[in-house]
Amino acid sequence: MTAMTREVHSITNDPRTRETQASIASVSDQDFYITRTYGVFHIPARPKSVEYAIVVVTPRGDAIDLGDNRRFPFMISAREIAEDIIQDLGQHGIFVCATERPSEAELASARDVRDAWYRQLVTEADEMWARGHSYREISDMHRRAVIAMKLEREWAYVPQRSIECPACGEKLKAGVALCKHCGATLDADRAAKYFPNGPHDKFAHVSGDASPHTVAANRKPVAG
Repeated sequence: MTAMTREVHSITNDPRTRETQASIASVSDQDFYITRTYGVFHIPARPKSVEYAIVVVTPRGDAIDLGDNRRFPFMISAREIAEDIIQDLGQHGIFVCATERPSEAELASARDVRDAWYRQLVTEADEMWARGHSYREISDMHRRAVIAMKLEREWAYVPQRSIECPACGEKLKAGVALCKHCGATLDADRAAKYFPNGPHDKFAHVSGDASPHTVAANRKPVAG
């Protein structure tokens, strides 16, 4: 097995706890930053070239505020910290290893849990899309799930920003050289590059304040 390892070092030098540690393994392709009173923890995304990413956690100190400038210090074990960190991340395929490194069985189980959740997300998005065909209801996590499952869904594509042709008023993708509706040249440089002998020669360049009448007036007559 191959892995990416990230160490989260202890803030204590107590020799009784220095060698105690817990390992968090992740088969998710997503980064997570978890904030607790005793620190901020980064669980990195699993790189495509390895089976899992792993974070090594060591014990940390914390304190309870008793008031009147009194604090009660205590130690939190590495395993308690690890379990606390991942409490909402299990469905992503993140878990605390039983030993220093995850076993094949643990990794297989984590992948099964992650894939089951991905399937649930895809089903949920399918139902939302069927109700209203609204991209706003589809979250990044829904899209991440369908990509991870290598599925094709109409709702998985992020709508591209559209512009309005200044000549005919039709909606177009941003950055196009020619209007597919009226043939007006919207970007003369790109039109010359990609259509050196193409349709851009038939129409005059259209600026932002051009009107359909201007475009029509500049069109060359077509021989009958």
